[in-house]
Amino acid sequence: MTADGREVMERIAALAPVLASHAQACVEARRVVPESMAAMVKAQLFRITRPARAGGFELSLRVFGDAVGAVAEVCPSSAWILMVMGAHHFCLASWPEAAQDEVFGTPGEALVAGTLAWQGRARAVDGGYVVNGRWQFCSGVDNANWVMMGCADAESGAPAVHVVAPRAQVAVDDTWQVLGLEGTGSKDIIAEELFVPSYRAVDTRDLMRGSSPHALNHRSRVYRVSADAMLSLAVPAPLLGIARAMHASFIERTKQRRVIVTGARKAEHGPTQVRLAEAWAEIHAAELIVHDAQALMAWAAESEQTAATDMGYRARVKWQAAYAAELCRRAAARMYAAAGAHAVYNAGEIQRGYRDISVGAQHASIDFDSSAELYARQRLGLLSRPA
Repeated sequence: MTADGREVMERIAALAPVLASHAQACVEARRVVPESMAAMVKAQLFRITRPARAGGFELSLRVFGDAVGAVAEVCPSSAWILMVMGAHHFCLASWPEAAQDEVFGTPGEALVAGTLAWQGRARAVDGGYVVNGRWQFCSGVDNANWVMMGCADAESGAPAVHVVAPRAQVAVDDTWQVLGLEGTGSKDIIAEELFVPSYRAVDTRDLMRGSSPHALNHRSRVYRVSADAMLSLAVPAPLLGIARAMHASFIERTKQRRVIVTGARKAEHGPTQVRLAEAWAEIHAAELIVHDAQALMAWAAESEQTAATDMGYRARVKWQAAYAAELCRRAAARMYAAAGAHAVYNAGEIQRGYRDISVGAQHASIDFDSSAELYARQRLGLLSRPA
C-alpha cells in the first residue's frame, strides 16, 4: 500500500485530535507517549521517506516537510520525532540493500532513532566495526527499535562510518532535562565494544555528500542528495508548525486581552498590531525560504552533473534552513514579548511555543553562525574542496 502527498495530509488531519489530546502527556512523560506513536504508525507517517523497495512511500522532501509541520501544529513532540526518524529513514536508502532489508523488515514498524554527528569511535575489524562512545540528543530513543550512529576513526578522529544497530544493543542515559521540547526524549545513548557488521555501515563521506552507490538503486532520484543538507532542511519544518500554532494563539489571546489600567482592548493597540503583522511576515518568509531550498534539493537529486559533490547547493541549503529557523525564533520572541504577564504560565500555548522553538533552533545542523560562514565562504570562493 502506498500514499501520495494529499493522502498523507488527509491522514494527519484525521489523527490530529489524538495527537492534540496527548500533547501535554508527552511533555510530562518527557517522551512521545504510546498513544501518539501508535497513531502515527497506524497512519504510516514513518514511511513518507522510506524507500519504495522497502515498503515505503518514497515521497519528496516537500511532502515530508509539510507533513512534519502539520503535526507540529498540534503536537511539537510528535512532530520532532517524525522529523528525526523520517530523516534517518531517508538516510538508510544510502546503506547497503542488506541493511535496508533487515531494518525495514522489522516486525510492526521500523523506527530508527540516533545521532548523525560522529560523536563515537569505530575501529575496523574482520567483518565489520567495533563501536564505542556516547551520543547526545538521541531523539525518540524510547520509541525506537534501531539506532543510527555517526563514528569517527578510532585512531585519527576523522569522520569514518555511520552505522545502524538494534536499539537493545545500546544503553540509554536519561540526560534530557531541558528548556523546551521535553517530549522528544532526546537522551544520550552509550555503546561499549559493540560489533556492527560491515553491511550495516556506510562511509560517512559518501553519506554526507549523497554519493553512496546504494542511493542509485531506487525508484526515484530523491536519495541522491547530501544527507547533511537534507537533515538541515528537515529541522525548520517542526519549527514552522509550532510558529503557525503560536501565531494563531497570539491572535486569539490578543482579541480577549484588555489593558489593565485603561481597560482598552489590546486588539486596538497599534504596536500590538505591528508585532502581529511582523511575526506573520517572518513565519511566511521562513516558509518561502524552506520551499525554495526544497526545490533546490529536488534539482540536485535530478541533476546529471556532479551535484552530490557540489558544495554550492549544500552550503546554500544549510544557510536557508538556518535562516528560516532564525526567523521562526524571532517571530516567537516577538509574540511572547507582546503576550503579557499571563504568558509566563507553563500551561500557556504561547509560552510553550516560545520555549519549543528556542530549543529546536539550537540544533547543531542549523547553527546560525557556522551556516552563515560556510555559505559566505563558498560564495567568496574560499572553499578549496567539497566537504
